[in-house]
Amino acid sequence: MPEIFWLLIRWIHVIAAVVWVGGNLILAMVIVPYFRQNLPPVQRIKLLSDIGKRFKPIVWGCVLVLFLTGIVNIFYSFDLSSFADSVINSTFMRTLLIKLILFIALLILTFLHSIVFAPKMLAAIDGLDESLEELPPEVKPLRTQMSIISSLMGVVSLFILLAAVALRMNI
Repeated sequence: MPEIFWLLIRWIHVIAAVVWVGGNLILAMVIVPYFRQNLPPVQRIKLLSDIGKRFKPIVWGCVLVLFLTGIVNIFYSFDLSSFADSVINSTFMRTLLIKLILFIALLILTFLHSIVFAPKMLAAIDGLDESLEELPPEVKPLRTQMSIISSLMGVVSLFILLAAVALRMNI
């Protein structure tokens, strides 16, 4: 294949990673802290849910693009005829395996956050007054669980980026 094809594949891969990871980091580092300081909890959760609903197709589109371009990049990066030997003896393959495990972990966390916990949270606050200054005690554990998952998503995202840089440096 011409080099321009491989360049485009990697470029698309990086763009998808930037959108997914960058979007998550902006939410975690800018939007959520701003909302925490300026909005009551019920209103904050509803707004974050609306943002999440708009971001969800983008996230899962990026996941699909990352998966497909990642597979293409793997085929480009090493000789499949010596796959077993490559996995055992190659720094590149060990780093790639770590990156893939982290990617799967981030997929699971993203699924739990957006498909499992977000609907539960919306159901838990349904009907609550948006001006409440504190969430009811029965909702607080769910908010804590979502916060933990969100934090883990951020940490795993950063480690995926580290693994990506390590791959390029053959570390």
